[in-house]
Amino acid sequence: MKSIKHILLASAIILTGFMAGCGKNPSGAPKVKYIVEGKEASAAPDKNLYKAVSIESNSKEAVIIWDVATWTLQTSNTTGKETVNVYFEYQDKPVTVDGIGFDTLQDAFNYIGTDSKRLYLTRDITGGGNTAKDSDINIELGGFTIDGAGNDSIINNGKMTIYGAGTITNSVDGEFSKSIVNYGELTLQGVTVTNSTNSVAIWNSENGSSVLTIKDSDISHSLASVMTVVNSGTMEIVSGSITGCGDSFHPTLYNNRSQSVLTLTGGSITNTADGYAIYNESGTVNLGEATYSESYNIPSAE
Repeated sequence: MKSIKHILLASAIILTGFMAGCGKNPSGAPKVKYIVEGKEASAAPDKNLYKAVSIESNSKEAVIIWDVATWTLQTSNTTGKETVNVYFEYQDKPVTVDGIGFDTLQDAFNYIGTDSKRLYLTRDITGGGNTAKDSDINIELGGFTIDGAGNDSIINNGKMTIYGAGTITNSVDGEFSKSIVNYGELTLQGVTVTNSTNSVAIWNSENGSSVLTIKDSDISHSLASVMTVVNSGTMEIVSGSITGCGDSFHPTLYNNRSQSVLTLTGGSITNTADGYAIYNESGTVNLGEATYSESYNIPSAE
């Protein structure tokens, strides 16, 4: 009679115990079927989009486990005559790390801690997250959106790369409603950053080690009374754009500390209204062959 063996989130120690334990030595691999959303598939699905929910086997003696870390079937005491069905369902959590789903971005960041991990979105998510100081995180947006909704959407304290043709935004006014705050080393690769609140889209902080690199990304703000980006650290635009519609008191980009360095090697910074593209109160702005220091009127840059 078939028996259902529910998924085990086994540690390496437990797996070692199963594989090296007493009993028959495995003499053959079982026949495995992958059942994804009720349909048979030729291989296991993407672990960052699906979760394994159960295992069905015709053997009571064999030890059969789906290991979520390696995303493979682990067996012992098999004879080669066993048949195994592994069932998968679409991941109903908006964020996944190591194939494990999380309800919030902060929960995922807490799980990562100071480790180096890749984080995936499976759908749009509301609510922000604050990373650990020594974390190293790659975020694949997958075309989805992170909306802090009144809380800073992403606060990076370590090393981070964000990519995947998605959007980071903030749509609700709050004391902290910036789209991105960078205290560490951040690279934006092919993403969109927007903001429609009374906070800036990006603040690259003045802590002395904040480095922001923009590649093939578009950053914008929809309000005339707010700056789009405040740079207090080191910032380089390799390609992409920063666009604002601010008045004369709200430039698209504000360079505001003596240690601030803005370098434009490609892309553009523009203001679609009457305000400045760049207001360089203090620091250095490198625009191709031109270097500006304490220049208060840089109408456009590209």
